Amino acid sequence: MVLSRAEKRKLKKQGLAVPADAPASTTHDETSPPAMTEAVHAKTDSGNGSKKRKQAASAPSTDDTPAPASDAPAGKKHRRKRQRTKKRPQGDLAALAPAAIASMHAISKGSVCVTRQWLDPAFVGRVRRDAQALRAAGAFTKSAIGGREGEAQTMELRKRHSECCGLFDDAEAAKGVGDITARNVLMDLIADLRDELSNKVEPLAEFMELQYLYYPGGGKGFYGKHIDQQHRVRDKPNRVVSMVLYLNHIEWDSAVDGGNLRAYPRKCEPINVDPCGGTLVLFHSGKLLHEAMPTQRDRWALVGWFMAAEGS
Repeated sequence: MVLSRAEKRKLKKQGLAVPADAPASTTHDETSPPAMTEAVHAKTDSGNGSKKRKQAASAPSTDDTPAPASDAPAGKKHRRKRQRTKKRPQGDLAALAPAAIASMHAISKGSVCVTRQWLDPAFVGRVRRDAQALRAAGAFTKSAIGGREGEAQTMELRKRHSECCGLFDDAEAAKGVGDITARNVLMDLIADLRDELSNKVEPLAEFMELQYLYYPGGGKGFYGKHIDQQHRVRDKPNRVVSMVLYLNHIEWDSAVDGGNLRAYPRKCEPINVDPCGGTLVLFHSGKLLHEAMPTQRDRWALVGWFMAAEGS
């Protein structure tokens, strides 16, 4: 018990002994939480299964791991290493095999590599319906221009009008939507394609950007002239090989439907590619100027970018 000064003087006048004060209790303010922190850690280490209690005053985090870089629009085109499916599906997808890729040397030269019917039309239809289901579920957002670090990220309708859905984030967030089996098989095939490009073109990183792309019909959907990797960014992943896999119906006439890819190789005449379903287009991300012409029909594609290997 702690006595006041007046009580102590009163006891002294009466000739009584004055008891010593009890030691003051120790307190922790917001700048000294070690005792509570150690108690929580001890409970966690004991493995008794109890839930962690929130600390009333936690110390600032010392984790200096940088947040993953994001592209515009937010959450789009996240880069990820593709883990292959451990168990391949049965039935019609079990024997699915892509066609051989022609003229891969054209990529390094700054031209365009086009492989017709790289995938079976029936499988392409399944993938297209997967993309359509994701869009109906609200997983698509408006595409932006130059969603790379070091480039402008301004949306200009006079330059581009399309929607996209990142397969490593938006599609996974829409759980249970679409043909997930076909999507996983497709991503395995793209991982195999990455290995082939890495061996025949130049070494590539094991992560990539991958997304569904939709251009609305009626002449509204288009993308003006651009280069995918306008400038290399120091100490950042850079795109090396661009990929477009068209998911439309196999019968497509650009003279009527529009929507063709127009590429401008250096010192060559422009090259027009009809976006027929199953057609695979590959080109160097930093060398080929290209554009998507206005489309009269809804236009679907899978687009991706393979990154330079570390140190290259």
